[in-house]
Amino acid sequence: MSYLEVDPAVLRSAGRQLRAAVEVARDVRHEGGTLAVLVADAGHERLADAVQTFFDTWSHGIGCLIEDAERLATMLTDAGTAYGQVESSIVRACEPGG
Repeated sequence: MSYLEVDPAVLRSAGRQLRAAVEVARDVRHEGGTLAVLVADAGHERLADAVQTFFDTWSHGIGCLIEDAERLATMLTDAGTAYGQVESSIVRACEPGG
């Protein structure tokens, strides 16, 4: 027989850590826009176009990752909360007079 063990605190912690990683990804995404502006200001049109094309594609991809990571972080946090509530309910039910 296999057992499922869940540590609610670990799930909630993973959700918080993933949210922190999302914030870093947002910062990197924002700085990529700054890079594109700096390259455009350098005055080399073909390089600026190449950087802008790369940044547009990359920005879309990281945006998708950010959305997925946010959703997963919420799911982890919510699962940790739910497991914690169930665990507390079981403990209360097993107490004398519970």
